[in-house]
Amino acid sequence: MADISLQYLDQPLNNVSVGYVNDDYFAEKLFPPIPVKQRSGRFWVFGKEKFHRYETIRAPKAESREIAPWALSNNPYFCNDHSLKDSISDEERSGSDDTDLEITTVQNLTDAILLDLEIRVMNLITAPGSGVPNATLAGSSQWSDYVNSDPIAAVEAQKTVIKKAIAKTPNTLAVSYPVYAVLRQHPKIIDRFKYTQVGILQADHLKSVFDVDNFWVMGAEYDTANEGQTPALDFVWGKHALLAYIPPSPQRLQPALGYTFRWLFGAPDLGGTLTKRYRVESKASDVIEVHRYDDIQIVAAQAGFAFLNAVA
Repeated sequence: MADISLQYLDQPLNNVSVGYVNDDYFAEKLFPPIPVKQRSGRFWVFGKEKFHRYETIRAPKAESREIAPWALSNNPYFCNDHSLKDSISDEERSGSDDTDLEITTVQNLTDAILLDLEIRVMNLITAPGSGVPNATLAGSSQWSDYVNSDPIAAVEAQKTVIKKAIAKTPNTLAVSYPVYAVLRQHPKIIDRFKYTQVGILQADHLKSVFDVDNFWVMGAEYDTANEGQTPALDFVWGKHALLAYIPPSPQRLQPALGYTFRWLFGAPDLGGTLTKRYRVESKASDVIEVHRYDDIQIVAAQAGFAFLNAVA
């Protein structure tokens, strides 16, 4: 049984949560959401039989050759409840517009849940044993070494590796903000624009240089200090870069680095997000909770390559 009562579902506030997206979060772009009707289940993992070459010629009266059976396997998923709540006291309401206060509360809760998702996706991709191929750059190989490094050549080399592994050309280069700041000043990249009218390079220019459909600058930040200590902000994606194939939309029989399985909780129109509001009279407050049921999974690890510590 689910641990949330639809009795307290607040549809207007739920629309705020569903529609609220922070531009700095890329977890759901890297791992596109797949709506699922059951909280737990399994998804199919296909082999590479479709690339086997068969002799197709058939002699008269002979039978057609039969192709090899598909080597299907499957992996489990379970959508955990990721939720947070906050209270609005009667004293706070007395000095504020009720609607604005509630919307702000929902946005704050949603932002915290999205930040947690961003960190979880980053950890999943970069963790040892994740299966995603990676290389930790150091010294002259780091892209901040403007004399010895060549980020364009490094990315092109891995494009070929990924293409060979999944038969799809990588279409996305996602970099942390520190990596972006270095790349737009790299002499080998600036050299590509020396005969143009371009001044300061922007993300679209780098998309052209690296020949990808998506060039994403992941600038989300989080507080690294313990609760109660002086805040110390740092970038969620550190100094990393990720080359990957990301399908334009989730599809069957389509390789992808990963997906976000999101349970619709029996209400497809809610998009897997539930916002509820209820009264706690003993605290003279209204409580607002935001819930998301999801599970992030790496589906095809070879569809990506992580450049860890790409810059110094």
